[in-house]
Amino acid sequence: MTTTEHGLSAPRRCRLRGRLSFALALLASIAIHPGRVHAAADDTEQSAAWAVLFEEDTSDPYGRKLLGSVVWHTDTIKSAGAPDETIVLADVDIPKRFKMTLTLKRITDKALPASHLIELTFVPVPGFIGQRINNVAGILTKSTEQGRGTALAGISARVTDNMFMIGLSNGQADRQRNLQALKERPWFDIAIVDGNQHRSILAVEKGSAGDSAFATALAAWGQN
Repeated sequence: MTTTEHGLSAPRRCRLRGRLSFALALLASIAIHPGRVHAAADDTEQSAAWAVLFEEDTSDPYGRKLLGSVVWHTDTIKSAGAPDETIVLADVDIPKRFKMTLTLKRITDKALPASHLIELTFVPVPGFIGQRINNVAGILTKSTEQGRGTALAGISARVTDNMFMIGLSNGQADRQRNLQALKERPWFDIAIVDGNQHRSILAVEKGSAGDSAFATALAAWGQN
């Protein structure tokens, strides 16, 4: 038993081990399939939509709001001996803070306990006061920029500073709810914590290009 598990009840130890096993399985998947062998953007319209960072500020109960942009598109993973696989990408730019790439791919390995994998890679700009992104608590979908979100069912795992994975639940009911939310909700909320333990919410709009990218991917996956 590890130091972390010492003193926990048996059910909590089982849940902890389950989360660790899930994270390790996703890491193994990344190692085997590191991403795009050849990425060729399709004809999806690449018009920018809004990205908004809401930062915690101890001197202001309303916090700080920083405007940025996001460009959505689809790409194709080409692997020898395997069918081409469509993925969804979002390139987010929050000036004076960071750039972030979001990748959504379908999980085809039935041995993995996830239906889809979301990868988040942050690149902080020089001088970013938060230094790095230390944690991503999860992703919510919502109807408006400042609306209340509903969490996607899944588990978040930290790969390294600035890189995270979220495996979406493969349970039938969870999978259906997640797919409906990904298809219909126009905004995403990503809850993040920087290296100074300051919390922020990154709100990302789908816009017309995002709607088109998700429609293309879901159709390619037979999940529309």
